Amino acid sequence: MQESSVLPVSDRNPDRSGGETMTLAVSPSGAADELQDIWAKLQSAVMKRVQVEQFETWFRRAALTSVDDENVVLAVQNSFARDWLEKYYRDILEQSVLAVLGTKRTVTFTVDPELTVSRRPSPESPQPAAPAAAPTSGSSPRTSPPAALARTHGLLWDSDVVLNPKYTFDNFVVGPCNRFPHAAAMGAGESPGKSYNPFFLHGNVGLGKTHLLQSICFSILDRWPQVRILYLSCETFVNHFIGALENGDLAAFRNKYRGIDVLVVDDIHLLANKERTQEEFFHTFNTLYNAGKQIVLSSDSPPKDIPTLQDRLVSRFKWGMVTEIEAPCYETRMAIVKRKSRERGQEFPDDVAQMIAEHVEENVRELEGAVIKLLGYSNLTGQRVTTDLALEALHDIFQVQRGQPSMDDIIRVVTEKFAVKLSDLQSKKRTNSIAYPRQVAMFIARKITRHSLEEIGGFFGGRDHSTVLHAVSKISKLNTEDPDTQAALEGLFQRLQRH
Repeated sequence: MQESSVLPVSDRNPDRSGGETMTLAVSPSGAADELQDIWAKLQSAVMKRVQVEQFETWFRRAALTSVDDENVVLAVQNSFARDWLEKYYRDILEQSVLAVLGTKRTVTFTVDPELTVSRRPSPESPQPAAPAAAPTSGSSPRTSPPAALARTHGLLWDSDVVLNPKYTFDNFVVGPCNRFPHAAAMGAGESPGKSYNPFFLHGNVGLGKTHLLQSICFSILDRWPQVRILYLSCETFVNHFIGALENGDLAAFRNKYRGIDVLVVDDIHLLANKERTQEEFFHTFNTLYNAGKQIVLSSDSPPKDIPTLQDRLVSRFKWGMVTEIEAPCYETRMAIVKRKSRERGQEFPDDVAQMIAEHVEENVRELEGAVIKLLGYSNLTGQRVTTDLALEALHDIFQVQRGQPSMDDIIRVVTEKFAVKLSDLQSKKRTNSIAYPRQVAMFIARKITRHSLEEIGGFFGGRDHSTVLHAVSKISKLNTEDPDTQAALEGLFQRLQRH
């Protein structure tokens, strides 16, 4: 007869004192199943101490790998999950271990990139299901597709976007600037309609918002290929709504947008100043949210900073997860350069990657552009990639990065000078204390950047080119007549030269 080790396992509410305990025999032949039983009980105890979203993101994908008299070992899929659990959830886990096993034990974590988590539901915690597909007239209810069903890459239900197969979580370079958004996006993709709903991602252009949005889509399609995802730009939503109004076809419009499983809208900040469209989106949001459908939104600013966005929409956008993706730090930029060059068949030497990372600081898109340009130059000239060749091929990019302040630089110095906020400059406020700094910023942008009038207006709440022209004309005139304006502009230009 095989020997068994006996572990005390609490089978009572951990919050009650004097709870009875049961003993669980862990035999070598059934160790895996019995570890799963213990982990299921631990998960139930953890669920009483954390929110559902926290559980789904951090504990659902973990696995119990070892239990002895002193230690409990959990495996997770990456170092970020390990570090996050150690920092924020170790105490909760050890409290749960005490409640379930009856004795204090130390919880430790290991990283197993190949970890596959059992889909068996834990007690008191139903397994998260795929988003229910919207019923179709005359059709029988959808069932989960067989595992062998081939996924059709890039085909989304009636969308105006085709997924880029490179935009997956595996291909996303993770660094300090984007670690949390990446983890939260993974949670949204693995438990749609449950973890982080809505998922609202904001940040400047070219930092990876689209990559993460498409990664969420791929993650959902990997698990549930028949789920209907509608992925489109906010501009498309606005145009479809206007067309429905003009054609008297609102019923069809609403059926399309409210009869889906996942709605992904890029650039949701373009709802600014569109009151009727905001009203329609509000009701679309409510219908999908109340049905447990996943909503994913991206923006160049957080909900509260989108000009004229209705308060009730701001509130709903903040119901789930609002997270910012920031400009990549030096180490992340270097990793991106190495990754992008390797993907194109020629990984750059470290000194070349360092040079590009030092000079191109704004966003990921510009880093990738530099990689493509240098590789093209190398192929055309037949020269190998070196720092000298990089200086020769990318001198214009390096010059622009070093010599030309960005819109972010202009906005920063203007808001600091006049003690206003970016949200003020983007708002509809016309008081002189707001309008004057806004006009100064537009004037400077027109003088020292290559942005068009429309692009400049876009930075300030979506104003049109005529508004920018008026601002440039007014400040130009004041610059010749008003000593205070002359002094202010001189100081601002000097600060920008030192940026």
